[in-house]
Amino acid sequence: MDNPKTSSSRPWLATYAELGIDWDAVPVVPEKSLSDYVAEHARARPEREALVYLGEAICYRELDSLADRFANALASLGCARGDVLGIHLPNTPQYVVAFLAASKLGMVVSSISALLTPPEAIHQATDARVKVLLSFDALFPTVGAKVAASVSSITHVVISGATDLLRDPPRASARDDSGLRVPVLGFTALLADASDSPRSSPHTNDDVILLQYTGGTTGKSKGAELTQHNVFVNALQADLFNGYRIGEEVIASAYPMFHIGGGAITFNAMRVGATFMVVPDPRNVVHFTAEMQARPPTVLVGVPALFQMLLACDAFRALDFTRLRLAVTAAAPFSADEKARLESVIGVGKISELYGMTETGPVQTLNPAGRFKLGYVGVPLPGTEVRIVDVDGDGDAKDVPLNEPGEIIVRGPQVMRGYRSAEGSSEALRTFDGETYMFTGDVGAMDDEGYVRLCDRSKDMLIVGGFKLFSVEVESKLQALAFVALSAVVGRPDATRPGNDVARLYVQKKPGTTEADDVLRDAILGFCRANLAPYKVPREIVFVDSVPLTSVGKIDKKALRALG
Repeated sequence: MDNPKTSSSRPWLATYAELGIDWDAVPVVPEKSLSDYVAEHARARPEREALVYLGEAICYRELDSLADRFANALASLGCARGDVLGIHLPNTPQYVVAFLAASKLGMVVSSISALLTPPEAIHQATDARVKVLLSFDALFPTVGAKVAASVSSITHVVISGATDLLRDPPRASARDDSGLRVPVLGFTALLADASDSPRSSPHTNDDVILLQYTGGTTGKSKGAELTQHNVFVNALQADLFNGYRIGEEVIASAYPMFHIGGGAITFNAMRVGATFMVVPDPRNVVHFTAEMQARPPTVLVGVPALFQMLLACDAFRALDFTRLRLAVTAAAPFSADEKARLESVIGVGKISELYGMTETGPVQTLNPAGRFKLGYVGVPLPGTEVRIVDVDGDGDAKDVPLNEPGEIIVRGPQVMRGYRSAEGSSEALRTFDGETYMFTGDVGAMDDEGYVRLCDRSKDMLIVGGFKLFSVEVESKLQALAFVALSAVVGRPDATRPGNDVARLYVQKKPGTTEADDVLRDAILGFCRANLAPYKVPREIVFVDSVPLTSVGKIDKKALRALG
């Protein structure tokens, strides 16, 4: 019998009833690929703007034609169903064209982060067995060429530049035959020579369409196999809350497409026939704001760090957000002060915070904008079972009471098939209570209404004096200090107490802070002693010019731990 005081009793069902949504009603996914959706929009709304990039627009008719051309070009290079296209680009229209072309051929896409070092990129391309590498001209000499030279499965490299699809001025991609063992071709030259005859996708819902690699911030990067059903059921699950309107949305997102969040947003934008802003540099808030001024968004997607940068921009605060109905945030905790500041600009009741990961396609819980609970990342999506468990040293798990922390485990139709290599799958996908769950490695708690609160990554949780210290709790508290821009808590082994950690706090000061570090250090310690239990007070405080972030704005604690 279920314990009514644990997550196994599904306390979120009452919240669903209040929202008027049936949790058991898992959306039915049509047997349609990403390219099928775009082809339909090209017929139904051919002149609607599909992509906006550097002030120029590509309509759905043009986008579908470009995808046909690139699909035919890839076919001429020997690509077929099941082959892997590695995309090594920053945010550009070519990224979307490549997604669609792969879909039209039944290929698998593996997004290779533009931030990876050569060894990291080589590891991914080797593990994924990439056949054709689409690389960025600025990245090719330092990374792409080394990948092409090292990965035996690669047969061709295609080079693309930032302005390849701009109308004026036209520009051919660089071609470099610098002694590589495989041909190196230009993207624009391939398109010019390719047929635009329509291609129809042979994908089925059971096919893997996205081989997405984990961020590797806590260990070796692994390739999550996401099927067409995983990707689109997740979009439809979230849609029961967000209500995307076909052919009406204007989506402003600065997520990198090589990240699962950016890929999922792009897929969903194309599914609903939205106008999608392709933002090459999310840190260029002046450009991002100008694009939003020209085309007021209905949906704005970002991470807290991006919203902080936008709110510091006068032009952003002056925008008309009348049309905006949803602002989605993820990847890092969203504080009360940040929420209030953003709502003062965009309006109340529009913010939706969610929680996800690469392996869950990516969303597993969502905070409804109309029922936002501060400090929580929402309730499980329809058909998604989320439980909070305590895992003992032998790997056995048991449910913990509501409001108590434990590891978050997830079961649902969006959960990956497994990792590309067998390594790690058995640890991540485990049987619990007769069903297979994804063991996330995240520590969280669930309240009486089924809302999930994130405490920490299990690897970011410290043991201090025998007590569990959640770094996120300390970091969130410190946001109340006026001089703290960003902070991060990591642990190092306590030589005097085996099995325990020393809490080290890294602090990035806000611009204009003039006080000496010793004064600020005393202020931090005084604040922590007044607001936190003694074991939660950092023992070491280090001021840094900038706290390292991952590509989507998460604090990179792996990099901080490497500092010693």
